Amino acid sequence: MKFSITLFLISWLVFIIFADKKKFFTFSPTCYLAIILGFVTDLLIHYYPLWSYPGSTDFQKCMRLYLDEFGVYFVVTYLFLQTLPKRKTFITIGVHIFLWTIPSILIEMIALWLESMKHDLWWSLYYSYFADWVLFFIFYLHHRLRVKHT
Repeated sequence: MKFSITLFLISWLVFIIFADKKKFFTFSPTCYLAIILGFVTDLLIHYYPLWSYPGSTDFQKCMRLYLDEFGVYFVVTYLFLQTLPKRKTFITIGVHIFLWTIPSILIEMIALWLESMKHDLWWSLYYSYFADWVLFFIFYLHHRLRVKHT
């Protein structure tokens, strides 16, 4: 639980310092998509436990999920969109996603090392890394389509 609280606070501190708040209404719909996808995967792992968050009570487990969704998922998605390259080619977007998957997988590695998270069944860091690529690509596409059609 300490890891989740610390990550939540650091996420929002980074947001306060680095986020371009003038673009909040441009980026926030995609950030809300990230939150929704986070809740969907958390619901999924309740029935098919690919990973788990050790905690002594159901309340602590629930709070950890909310801290992740409304903290790191929102902030990382926002900053990912804010730092999109001006010239958007297949290569520049690929490099951008690659650069954002590194801290994402490092956070998960720290959570595993601190035993704040545990991989179950067949899940591993490799699947998480692949999922990070897919998610960042989805966030990019969602943002691009939303901006294009508004």
